[in-house]
Amino acid sequence: MPLDHAADPSETAKPYLDALSEVCDHYEVEAESEYVDLPDPASRVHYLTAGEGPPLLLLHGLGATATVWVPMFDALTDHFTVYAPDRPGRGLSTAVDYRETGFREFGVEYVADFLDALGIEGTAVMGNSLGGFQALALVVDHPERVERLCAIGAPAGLSLDIPLFFRLFDLPLVGDWLFDYFEAESVADARRAYRQMNVVDDSALPDCYFRPGIVGEGLPGQRESLRSLMETLGTFRGMKPQFDLREEVREVETPTRFVWGTEDYFWPPSVGRPVAGAMANGDFVTLYDHGHMPWLEPGDEATEPAVAFLAGEVGPSGER
Repeated sequence: MPLDHAADPSETAKPYLDALSEVCDHYEVEAESEYVDLPDPASRVHYLTAGEGPPLLLLHGLGATATVWVPMFDALTDHFTVYAPDRPGRGLSTAVDYRETGFREFGVEYVADFLDALGIEGTAVMGNSLGGFQALALVVDHPERVERLCAIGAPAGLSLDIPLFFRLFDLPLVGDWLFDYFEAESVADARRAYRQMNVVDDSALPDCYFRPGIVGEGLPGQRESLRSLMETLGTFRGMKPQFDLREEVREVETPTRFVWGTEDYFWPPSVGRPVAGAMANGDFVTLYDHGHMPWLEPGDEATEPAVAFLAGEVGPSGER
């Protein structure tokens, strides 16, 4: 079957898993839904896995879940065994209060624990947005764990500037009102939000793609956990200084590729090019007319350079 979720006995999880299974079915992906127990506060982390070959860790962004990677699984699983966890507090992973844990350290700590639990010493890593920040922070803190790194879509950590809309979440009362008002309750709502922040063209995305995200917002603790994370990351002035990785990333020697759309909602390519240019083994792929989650746009312009790089078919500067 498209999604094997025999490992989950919870009736609470069933609507989410049914919606996720529909996504896997649409993309003709055979994936397994699994859990791993980690030290508190991460506790129980849900992840998707598929494919055969060396490991590839996929880290999603702020409000997303592991589902966002399913459209890419077909290309990735020809080369890798992929592991796509739901960040604690998203999807079916245990909810976490980030006001207590913080994120700079915990965002790396639970990933390292996740790899340890699966017996993975080193892995290729791909991250998007806040997951891109985690990937960069992981290679800064534990370079021995990351063999190749691809940041697809602008990663957090290379600029403290954030769009005005996200600054407003720091304002008393206004932030809570916005958070509740913009919760997607229908596919139409979700599509509208994606066109605003994630993609230029949503025509390649079926309605079923959005349903796990809509169902997931009703899972216990998920909304509260997401709100706590947003409070931890930034203020009205921008992201907090501890999330600035620019100087540390410049010292990274791990082969690293940035795949970045010109229409990225959060940060333009001019934010990332100087960082990639200063790295010993960094390179930069510009995608014209692509947004913040470029692999979800029609066509393979984002998928092909990401997969070729992660699979070692091309080097950091495009060398074969």
